[in-house]
Amino acid sequence: MNQREDKKIKDTILEGTEEVTELKNMVWNNIEKELNLNKKKKVSSLGKYGGIAAAIAVVIGLNTGYGQAAVDKIKELFAPNKVINQQMEGMNEKSNVSLKEGSMKYIIYIDEERYTMEKLEGKDKITAKAKGDNIPEVFMEIEQVKGKKPETIASELENQLKVNYEKVENRGQVNEPIKATLIYANNGSKWNSTVIKYYLVDNTKEGTFIIKQQLFIEAEEGHGVRLNNMLKEFKIINE
Repeated sequence: MNQREDKKIKDTILEGTEEVTELKNMVWNNIEKELNLNKKKKVSSLGKYGGIAAAIAVVIGLNTGYGQAAVDKIKELFAPNKVINQQMEGMNEKSNVSLKEGSMKYIIYIDEERYTMEKLEGKDKITAKAKGDNIPEVFMEIEQVKGKKPETIASELENQLKVNYEKVENRGQVNEPIKATLIYANNGSKWNSTVIKYYLVDNTKEGTFIIKQQLFIEAEEGHGVRLNNMLKEFKIINE
């Protein structure tokens, strides 16, 4: 992509700077739809959101070569670091989180004070820095499976979990902390009993993001809340 094209994308997206803050969430929530590159979509349908959103639709719709470049420019609208407030066991806690791009076309904000993120073969793993004796490792793994819808994977996971876990539940569709199919399992009710949660997210391409959380009973109100708050920031990037 030449400098002229790069400048065109920058100028188009950043036009109307005063609207950026207000429109940031709207743009990101609609990025998947816009990056499908449907040239037949009418730009006028975005008019109510202001010039910047319409401009993005025009640029992307005119030339499929702008797709990934537009993603990069849109990501520039998001703070690389920010502070979030979360309720921890009835008390308000402020945490600094950092924007990370996963290895499978998604972004997420990570609390790097308490967790590390590493990219493994075929999956990304977010692990709690604090370790303890006689407790399960606390982590969240993210991987993508192509060609399998969430309902198919849910059935497979249920059968696998029933081999080793005392309680296994398919809790169906949930909207919090993310829109997904939730599979829950634990191996007992002791304070250190292992808890497994699978959030199965439709990747919009006939596949699934499998997001696995592992923690333990006593950590559900601590690590459980923090992992879920990070998961609320999970966004798929469709080229």
